[in-house]
Formats: sequence, C-alpha cells, structure tokens
Amino acid sequence: MISVQFISSNSLIKGYFFPANVNAPASTVIFLQGFPGIEGDELICEALSQAGTNVLTFNYRGTFQSEGSFSFPNAVADIGAALRFLQAPHTQETYRIAPDEIILGGWSFGAAIAPAGAAQNPAFKQMFMISGRNFGLEARQIGSDPAYAQQVAQNLASLRAPEGPVHFQDDLIPGLVTYQDALDHEKLAPWLHDRHVLLIGGWEDEITPIEAHTIPFYRALVKSGAAHVRIEAVQDDHEFARSKVQIVQLILDWLREEM
Repeated sequence: MISVQFISSNSLIKGYFFPANVNAPASTVIFLQGFPGIEGDELICEALSQAGTNVLTFNYRGTFQSEGSFSFPNAVADIGAALRFLQAPHTQETYRIAPDEIILGGWSFGAAIAPAGAAQNPAFKQMFMISGRNFGLEARQIGSDPAYAQQVAQNLASLRAPEGPVHFQDDLIPGLVTYQDALDHEKLAPWLHDRHVLLIGGWEDEITPIEAHTIPFYRALVKSGAAHVRIEAVQDDHEFARSKVQIVQLILDWLREEM
C-alpha cells in the first residue's frame, strides 16, 4: 500500500494505491469508500491487488486528512479528479497502469455515488457497486419526512469536525435535496446503458435493502437497453462481514470476463 495524493478543485486529496501483484501494466480499480471512509487498509483493495489488479482508494474532500469541504457534488467531482490522476502519463508509468482499463467500484456510500461519477466520466466503461444506496430516494424521504430529516442531521452532526472526521457546511442536507436528480440511480440509467455493470447486494441488508435500491437500478438499466449488467446477492447484511471473500471472488470473476 502506497500513500498518494492528488488535487480536486484546489483541495489536496489523500489516498492509497495498492499495486497489482504483476510485473506489467495492469487494470486499475478506483474503489470508492463508504462514508466517511477509512484511513488505512481495505480488505477488498488488498485482495484485488493480490489478484493482479491495481487499486486506488481515497478520502473524499473534507474527510480525514483530505482538504476542503465535504458535499455530495464535491464527492462526485473527486471521482473525476481521481480518474485524471490515473490518466496522467507520469502516474501510469510510475504505477504500471493500463491506460484503457480503469474501472469504477465502491461500497455503500461509494457505490451510491459511483453511477453519478460514471455518468460524468465516460472513460469508465466498467463499474461495480456493493450495496449502493440510491440517494435520490434518500433525498425525497428527507424532503417529505421531517422526523427522518432530523435523524439524518443528528447522524451527520456526530461526524462533524472538530470532534469527527468530516468538514462540511450547514447546507449539506439541503444540498443533497437540491442535487438529488444527479444522484438518482434510476434517472442516471439511460446515461449508463452502454457500460458493463456488476451490482452486488445483501439479502439481509436492512440499511440498503436490495428491493428498494439494487433491484430497481438493475431494472432501470435493462429498460434503458443495458446489455451487460449483472446482479448478484449474498446471504449477508450491509457490513458483509461473513461474505467479503465471496464478494471479492464475484468481482474478480467479473473482471476476468471484462478484461
């Protein structure tokens, strides 16, 4: 694992690069973390690198040691900044990155914003999502249910700096409501119909139920004409503590087919 950094809208983003266990240019996954993210190792990243795939993961703007202020639009923009970092000739030479094989992936919050990142960056031809929440649905519930909105605000307040690891402005939640269409998976589906997509969910996931989030996105992609979309479900909850090895194998099998 190598510490790396790149710039996103004048903010310094801190991340980690897991080099592939091969001696040639390799495909590279940008792995988007859950919220608020991590500062160290990630089992999925390590497993993918050991299997021959480079992995870049990073802390979103305004979280942990990354500069700036966290917001939903900023987090999506950070995806594009990470892609540009990997596309730079110096980065590709230094880390042995195959130029046309950069894949977007994520878990939880990371999977939630991955479709928006892919829609804004056509260079992502492949995308995998592990328990990705549709923030379009979330924003609509916040807008219609004051009690739920209050609960979300309280949860975010517990993470706010200086006590917590996240720097954000007071308009974070109103900003999500304003930005909801740009994060709505089903509305993004027509922009992603030509991508190769792997969706993974947990049958016991009560935080992001597959019936409300994963399956509707799958249906929307198929309805939009997507010919290369696969959905998998494992017998586990949102943390996937019992099935991480199984999930890694699903991703590896899919990547081998894609490459």
